[in-house]
Amino acid sequence: GYTGVYETPSGSFEVKRAAGAKMYSLGTFKTALEAAVVYADSLKRIGDAEFVLEREAEKEAKQAAKQAPKVVSHHNGRQLHLGDSATGYTGVYETPSGSFEVKRAAGAKMYSLGTFKTALEA
Repeated sequence: GYTGVYETPSGSFEVKRAAGAKMYSLGTFKTALEAAVVYADSLKRIGDAEFVLEREAEKEAKQAAKQAPKVVSHHNGRQLHLGDSATGYTGVYETPSGSFEVKRAAGAKMYSLGTFKTALEA
């Protein structure tokens, strides 16, 4: 076998590399040879300290992308109203179930205009 290459139960090959006290996954590949090349490239490219910093930066970026809603100002020819709410849109609120509700005030009363799967749809 190849150093850093492990066969998964599904028959693909995962590349793992230790750096410091942690083990990092570099991806899963169809063949052991593809995985071995990725492992070898990771050794040539960067040392342990740089490798750890690069993996942590990637992890933080992925986490931030998951948490931050993608807010756009135009969609399907419509100008969207950006706001300071957690969703990024005026009048759009995330419900406890994870859907998005549109609310609009008229006079002293608040009306629900519907519930949608995404903030962009709302």
